[in-house]
Amino acid sequence: MIEITNFKKHLLLLSLLLSLFVSSFAYADSVRILDNARDALSLRYELIKKAKSQILISYFIFAEDETSMEILALLREKSREGVDVKIIVDALFNSIPRYVGTHLTQSGIQIKNFNKFNIFRFGRSIKNRMHDKMLVVDGEEIILGGRNIEDTYYDRADKNYTDRDVYVAGNTAKMASEYYLELWQAKHLTNFKLAKPKIKRAKKHAKYLKQLEEAVEIIDNAQSKYLNKKMIFSFAHWTSKAIEVDSVELAHDEISSVKNSKVGTTQKLYELLKNAKHTVIIDSPYLIMTRKLKNIFKKLISENVKIRILTNSLKSTDGLFPAAGYLNQRRKIAKMGIELYEYNSKDSFHSKSFVIDNEVAIIGSFNLDPRSQNLNTETLAIIRDERVAKRLTESMDATLDSAYLIDKRGRPVGFSKRLPGVNLRKKIITRLYQIFITPWARGLL
Repeated sequence: MIEITNFKKHLLLLSLLLSLFVSSFAYADSVRILDNARDALSLRYELIKKAKSQILISYFIFAEDETSMEILALLREKSREGVDVKIIVDALFNSIPRYVGTHLTQSGIQIKNFNKFNIFRFGRSIKNRMHDKMLVVDGEEIILGGRNIEDTYYDRADKNYTDRDVYVAGNTAKMASEYYLELWQAKHLTNFKLAKPKIKRAKKHAKYLKQLEEAVEIIDNAQSKYLNKKMIFSFAHWTSKAIEVDSVELAHDEISSVKNSKVGTTQKLYELLKNAKHTVIIDSPYLIMTRKLKNIFKKLISENVKIRILTNSLKSTDGLFPAAGYLNQRRKIAKMGIELYEYNSKDSFHSKSFVIDNEVAIIGSFNLDPRSQNLNTETLAIIRDERVAKRLTESMDATLDSAYLIDKRGRPVGFSKRLPGVNLRKKIITRLYQIFITPWARGLL
């Protein structure tokens, strides 16, 4: 009788340990950094194709080009299969054609705009934007980072973006789904404006039908082009190289049309930066120091924390307004003691990444500028794992091969010109912005 009782105790203990192991395994996340632009697109295609129940998409930019139409064609097929497909795009940067969007809606896809322009809320509807960039599939897998839905992010244009995403499989995708679905119900999201049939006016109705037919043809052609492509990408092989970590923290902002910088991504990121002990490595395409950020960096430098930042040069940047704001600060940033680099390429730099103390890796949509700090909603994947931090550091180091160092005088090391590779027209326009725009547009760039 005693032996049976002991056996039951051992069996109960073993079951408890097994359940704890299974539970911890279930909540583990698998992570892989997405540097290669073509892989970033192929992985998006594969995730969409394998979706069983739900696809949730939120992007700052959804363009009208080959990449966008191919993705929309894939989404249409999944919707026809019964998969729940939802798309959120920032209202100012949603370029899905009206009739294409109408056709997709008729095919079951739901599309919403974030913070549509409103004359009665002029300031808010212009300033506050959704900068999130996420693709979540079945609440199990997610891609988030810096890439939007546009050819230039996937090496399919004359001038492309050097960018970075992160793929995560596990509980983080479930948390992202919950955040997304809460956002989906927000009042500052409005339905995509559909083309309406003109049944009572024959000529206009005929025009409506013709344009709708053309929209169907656009999506059909995009689907045919995609199906005829030779895809050299193995989803199983690519994901087999992911690193399993204990968990990934998803940081996002409050569900609101106006950002609260005291909570959410700003508070989370700045708190992590404040607590750095040894090193901070940063990729930020747009770099405009706010007073809050400057104070954080000054304190870190006084504590002998080494800070390195890579940002766009005037040659590579895609935005002259933020470039003007940065150039007004460039010398001061270098003089602070920050190791400052500028990307030197015909392509633009767009990666937003951070490594803190070789232990914490952060990839997302957050730029070091006033817009990300105070106005834009953002998303961040925070990964506390030395192996992932090491891989991200290696990736960020490799980008320095296409960059030059800025010395304490605010000048590029190894170049005689202050703005190498920049034509006179671009210099003049930027200088005018520096003088006339940045002084009064502070906080909006």
